[in-house]
Amino acid sequence: MPFSKFFSLLIAIGIVPLLAGIISGVEFYVFVIYNSLLFILLIIDYIITPGKKHFEIRRICDSKLSMGGENQIIISIRNKSGYPLDIIAQDEIPLHMDIKDEFVKIKVPPYSEAEGKYVVVPEKRGEFTFGKIHIKYNGILKLCSKKYWYDVTENYKVYPNLKDLSKYGLKIINKNHLIHGVKKVKSHGGGTEFESLREYSEGDDYRKINWLATARANKLIVNTYEPEKNQQVMIMLDSSRVMNSEIEYIKKLDYSINASFLLADVAIRKGDNVGVMVFDSSVKRYVKPGKGKGQLQLIAENLYNVEENFVTANYKGALSYLNQNQKRRCLLCIFTELFNVQEAVSLSTALKNLARYHVPLVITIKDMRLYEIANGFAKNSEDIYLKAASIRLIDEREKIQKIFHDSGISVIDVPPDKLSVETVNKYLQMKAFI
Repeated sequence: MPFSKFFSLLIAIGIVPLLAGIISGVEFYVFVIYNSLLFILLIIDYIITPGKKHFEIRRICDSKLSMGGENQIIISIRNKSGYPLDIIAQDEIPLHMDIKDEFVKIKVPPYSEAEGKYVVVPEKRGEFTFGKIHIKYNGILKLCSKKYWYDVTENYKVYPNLKDLSKYGLKIINKNHLIHGVKKVKSHGGGTEFESLREYSEGDDYRKINWLATARANKLIVNTYEPEKNQQVMIMLDSSRVMNSEIEYIKKLDYSINASFLLADVAIRKGDNVGVMVFDSSVKRYVKPGKGKGQLQLIAENLYNVEENFVTANYKGALSYLNQNQKRRCLLCIFTELFNVQEAVSLSTALKNLARYHVPLVITIKDMRLYEIANGFAKNSEDIYLKAASIRLIDEREKIQKIFHDSGISVIDVPPDKLSVETVNKYLQMKAFI
């Protein structure tokens, strides 16, 4: 029968009457009586303390967890007994999840329900299984200790970082403002749909002057326009070997998926049709462009468990597949990584030959560690070697950028912490050209 720390303390305290008994010569009787009383009370405590059937245990959380974000998990306990209890609960969490506050303390009144919370930070996308919930509590008399487990096994999906959607997506682009934290883009007159009125500034097109509003305000007022809605955006996500490299222990594929998900959310909110293609040596997944919350959910279902493959990307095959399935002109947002000029020439040629009716945007992730090493001070021969290698890689990266620029192809090459917002910013700039 398990006993509590308090019971152990009482056993230890028994040495006091035992010493008194030794002085009186009745130590045996003191020992027997004292310990017998304690064990009788322990048995009584175990009997009157509620057991497993007196509790109902539930795990409450969103069925979609966010990778890299703090996700709150609630453990709910219903106490069907007439005694208040202090319960410590512990959940069985899967691998690839960092947990905060592993042991959850819950004070449950009699005939009531109470909740405790803990936080997990998933380190990987996919579907994971949470297992049993274990509880531990002391008896009514604080002498015994009881432990039970409850099978509340359930699978949960870890999606791209949904917290980014809350942080950025809900602050979306009102009037001419982009997402919070991103610079404004001056695109007045670049669209065809009327958006708002504003005061004339130098360089504005005189044809946009609203003479009626000007007369009322007694100063020059111009119309501003925004790009059309209902345009086509196709997110092409490379899942080949090049996306397996890590920055700050996170794979480039995961950075790209997070940025893709945010881009899809923003584009759908802007009224555009968004689709997704995942490819490496072949096309793995294809979601045709659509709009609305249902489309965003469909995209999420196709991105949450994408894994990298150790094969080479087939750009020509992916773009041929796109031409067969996407007839309307669209903005191609291609998340990839290019390590040499030959790969850049291959993608550039494929874009010019197979996707000439679309507007391409190549998106790559810059590893700032290369620049830190290249600009750092070399203290020994190993540092000299690393510095030379970094300079060579940076030079190769600049040649790759030039290939796309010379071909008239837009490209983004930014650090991972700027990837999501810079991608959305570029999409908004390019909408006028779709």
